[in-house]
Amino acid sequence: MKKFFKGLVSFIVFFIALGIFVIVALRTYVPMTKVGALAKQKVHEATGRDLAFTGAKFVFWPDIGVRLTDVSFSNPAWAQKKNMVSLGEADVALAVMPLLHKKIVVKRFILNAPDIDLEISKDGQRNWDFSQTPAAATLAAHEQQQGKSVPAPPRQQLDFHFGQMRIDKGRLVFADMQKGQTIRLDDVDVNVKWPDPKSPLHIDGALTYKGKRINLALDLDRPMDILAGKESNGLADMKADDFNVKAHGAYAMQGVFFNGAVDAGISDLASTLSWLRNEKTQQKLPFRTLAFKGTARLEGTGLTLQKAALSLDDLQAKGDASVSFAQKPDIVARLSLNKLDLDRFTGGSAGTASKGGSGGAGGQAATQGGWDTTPLDFSGLKAVNADLQLDTGGFMLRGIAVGPSVLTVKLQNGELRFQSSDATLLGGRFSSGLALSVARAVPAMSFAFNMTGVEAQPVLATFAHFRKLSGTATAHVAVTAFGDNQNAVISSLAGKGDFDFKDGELKGIDMVKIAQLVQAHSSNTSVGTGTTKFVDMTGTFTIAKGVAANNDLKVEGAVLRASGHGTIDLPQKYIHYRVTPVLLSGQQTTGQAAAGQQSVSGLTVPVNISGPFNHIKVIPDFAAAIGGIVANPSNARQTIKNIRNNFKQNPIGTLQNLLGNGGLFGRR
Repeated sequence: MKKFFKGLVSFIVFFIALGIFVIVALRTYVPMTKVGALAKQKVHEATGRDLAFTGAKFVFWPDIGVRLTDVSFSNPAWAQKKNMVSLGEADVALAVMPLLHKKIVVKRFILNAPDIDLEISKDGQRNWDFSQTPAAATLAAHEQQQGKSVPAPPRQQLDFHFGQMRIDKGRLVFADMQKGQTIRLDDVDVNVKWPDPKSPLHIDGALTYKGKRINLALDLDRPMDILAGKESNGLADMKADDFNVKAHGAYAMQGVFFNGAVDAGISDLASTLSWLRNEKTQQKLPFRTLAFKGTARLEGTGLTLQKAALSLDDLQAKGDASVSFAQKPDIVARLSLNKLDLDRFTGGSAGTASKGGSGGAGGQAATQGGWDTTPLDFSGLKAVNADLQLDTGGFMLRGIAVGPSVLTVKLQNGELRFQSSDATLLGGRFSSGLALSVARAVPAMSFAFNMTGVEAQPVLATFAHFRKLSGTATAHVAVTAFGDNQNAVISSLAGKGDFDFKDGELKGIDMVKIAQLVQAHSSNTSVGTGTTKFVDMTGTFTIAKGVAANNDLKVEGAVLRASGHGTIDLPQKYIHYRVTPVLLSGQQTTGQAAAGQQSVSGLTVPVNISGPFNHIKVIPDFAAAIGGIVANPSNARQTIKNIRNNFKQNPIGTLQNLLGNGGLFGRR
């Protein structure tokens, strides 16, 4: 805006000066045919550029004026375009009588169909900069000489007054060759009201940018202060069909360009962004409307927003933010947000997220194709620095509500760190942290979370597409990985964790029934039928090169106890696990089960759970079971004794346990 405004003022002053020069020349030089040639000569001497026009009409009464047609003003030799300015007609008229009192009253200043091309070359030259012309150098030398001698007496100021000033059907192109950017404004109509230099300036107009008509208004209390490098209070207003911006405060052309209040709104965000990006098809965005109010400070080094209130549909954000315009943008924000529905960003919902069958892995893991090797694009993390703190009122994601929390995001030179404070989640508490570094050739990342007393089934079903495990979960997980694609990340996973599920059930595996296979003589069964209810399930695990290993799984139930160990190979999507279920001798209380009392010694069958994720098989190891009995026959005798004693105490319960719930004669 600074460049456009400065250029516009320069052109207005230039054509007024040209009109004054022609009028003064009329009083000095005759015949009139010499006036045009003299005007071109003087302009070339002053600017080093060529002025051309095909027609000139002079008026002497009631005003003194000149009307030039087919006017052009050349560019420097380095510029892309031949002319800096060309226009169909320039009409300048001055009142006669005020000239006698050294007052210049511009009765009329009209530019019809001007084409203005502003340009910055690759080496930083500006085609509107006349400071290097011979005339400018001579003036500077003269002023420097005056400064070394006796100060010159003050010059008598001319008194300017302005009447009608207008630009009709103009075109302005600003090309910055250093940045490779071009801005084009078409159908520019401007009306200027500025009675005199001491009066406020009002500019009202409209222009077309990328096919959209935009109405503009600018009010400046002290426009001469702006031209002198100082500041002036003012109001800028920009409106279009689907957005509006008002900025009321102090304006300047150097230093702090604006400092004041901003009120902006967009009624159709997708349409506006598509317009700015020249996209024919509108992208689907999570928000439709935007509104902003706050105090803004814009300067060459950055933008600062204070007491800002941002609304995106029903999302409300308040706080302070700043953007530094250094080699890369540096964003700092401290904002508070109301409760946020994150599904609008992901397109997910509780219904769609849980789909994926009841298998042990969903999405890509449900197929046996390899992990994706397409390079991940992390370049955006190097393009900006950020320090964000978001105090949220909680959020909803895929039907799961997370309570109020504080989110912190720090991004510095490709190093990202994210932390969420402790928050309520499904009857428990949850916190997490993420680190991602792309500063080196190979991206590195780490992730950790802690949860206590969280209802597990909705979380696993929603985010892992695993619907077979329920209970109240307490878990701690910390993992690291590196790589620039999905396959590399999965293959490099390393870390550890622990878990404790209480009062839940594991669907797809009936460990009680598996124990009955000793009598059923079955040697192969598939995961997918039955349920194992448990009081407590605990364990720890380690991960190395994407392979998770567990050696201390313990499951305690009302009629069953089990232990297990094995590995889950994530890169190969393969599980190899061994579980040893043990039937308890009778119906016991939860406390008894948890304490491990009254197990049936000897009647245990290790079970191998193995296979690819989409075809896991459960195979009892009868050889190991028989080997255990042969090696220790006293266990078998003790088992029979335990059954006999339990039958005396609770015949019905013991019989049901043996016959129907995993005893010696399991159902076939």
